[in-house]
Amino acid sequence: HIMPSSLDKSVSSFSLFEGNNNCRPITTSTLLRMAPSSSNEIVTINDDANDSNRNNNMLAYAYRLAAIASTVAWIATATIALSYHPDPRFKDCTLRHNILTMSQAYAFPLPVMLASFEVLRSAAKKGMMDSDTARRIGLAVCVASFWLAASVAFAPQFAFGYDLYGFSHKVAATTVHSATCLLALGGLLQSTSPVQLFRGLIASFWKLGLRLSSSDKTSLKKKSTVFATSCIGLLWFTISPIVSPYPLATVPTILGKRLSRPASAFTFLGSIMAYCLKEGADSPNTSNIASSTQNKMEKDNNFGRILRRGLAIGSGSHLLLIVLKLIGLDGGGWILPGRGLWEVYPAMISVPFATGLSLLVHAVVCFASCS
Repeated sequence: HIMPSSLDKSVSSFSLFEGNNNCRPITTSTLLRMAPSSSNEIVTINDDANDSNRNNNMLAYAYRLAAIASTVAWIATATIALSYHPDPRFKDCTLRHNILTMSQAYAFPLPVMLASFEVLRSAAKKGMMDSDTARRIGLAVCVASFWLAASVAFAPQFAFGYDLYGFSHKVAATTVHSATCLLALGGLLQSTSPVQLFRGLIASFWKLGLRLSSSDKTSLKKKSTVFATSCIGLLWFTISPIVSPYPLATVPTILGKRLSRPASAFTFLGSIMAYCLKEGADSPNTSNIASSTQNKMEKDNNFGRILRRGLAIGSGSHLLLIVLKLIGLDGGGWILPGRGLWEVYPAMISVPFATGLSLLVHAVVCFASCS
């Protein structure tokens, strides 16, 4: 065994010194003070890391379940509401008409909803819930789910007096959307406070105004302006069905009295996705910024591909179905013979300016997301 005195001499021979004014050699007691007191500290750190990973995986799994449940709930709601028409004037609508109308209810809502949940699931899996994009999408999913839950529970207030759903469907769909709302809210509050959330909302509206008034003509800034325009257009058509009377309330979703107002939840979701893409286009060159800021921006940019794909598929599918209806696939129209366009889509035809403007907004969204 080496005695402490011999260890002191051995250590001092290598010219190791304590960092004080006397520059004394490091002794055995000093080495013991420098060493970890026990292995419990390392074990605790590992346990904390494992707990964090476990919590992230659980949250990611919860978002995946919420995506599946919300998708099933919306498909069931749209199928029940649109498979028949309670208005006697449209009781003889063909199966082809019902299929086209139900397809319209799936075309834009499902891609944007699934893209939003995929962003949240990916953010939770990677521990990125503190990223700006994850926070914005989390807030949007929370608001959209709340609106969908209310639209099923209080259907007559959202469907111009039509009570379309049975009690069991009301309970099931309301439970799913309410649980999703609480899940998104819980994930949001993990990374931000209500005060920060309010400040972020005010700053977001301010940034939208600055982007539209900017004279910067670089390619990235042009794309940012396009996404800002898309965001404002979709936000306008989120509010319009809620506050407008029939038939203007049926634009842009073209889902009639039965489902146009509930579907505003997905238009709102699309507007927030467009805003996130605007912020991504506004980001400066990451090679010229601090490492911490660069890492934060890279987290947000990782979600851009998912958001662009969701908007491109959603808006593209929506436009395709509208064009098919205008051509006359549903019993006649502008090209194919027949009066189907005017007979079964009277609301869309009676507000041509709003309909055309909504198609323009979706075309801009699709173009920006694909470019």
